[in-house]
Amino acid sequence: MTEVAEVATGLECSVRLRVRYPETDRMGVAYHAHYLVWFELGRTEWMRERGVDYGTLEERDGIFFPVVEASVRYRRSATYDDELVVRTRLREVGASRVRFEYTLLRERDDETLATAFTQHAAVGRTGRPMRLPAGLRRTLIDGRSCT
Repeated sequence: MTEVAEVATGLECSVRLRVRYPETDRMGVAYHAHYLVWFELGRTEWMRERGVDYGTLEERDGIFFPVVEASVRYRRSATYDDELVVRTRLREVGASRVRFEYTLLRERDDETLATAFTQHAAVGRTGRPMRLPAGLRRTLIDGRSCT
């Protein structure tokens, strides 16, 4: 039986960024692949706010979280110089997987530009799947909310 914990939606973190010129095409529209980079920024900050640093997990603990599935629903285009907000929350924590959900908003009008999710497997240094250590799992599920 798979052990999955649905995580409270209150554990959300917001990151602000601005669309830079090299992230756009000649018409000033942000290239779609950059959205995944912005979601990664949100996920990294979400983890950091809970005291979980990716670098430490990888170097000291030998735990890696490669993306095994990603989905983005594009609703509106982000354009050059738009100020954006990436809202990130952890939706599920399984024995060896985690799922994050994202909402990308344009700050000036609070319009949703995209929604997405990424699913990550916990793997060790050899790339083989591993169970999440109980302490890390607790920190992810019960961690304090971001500001």
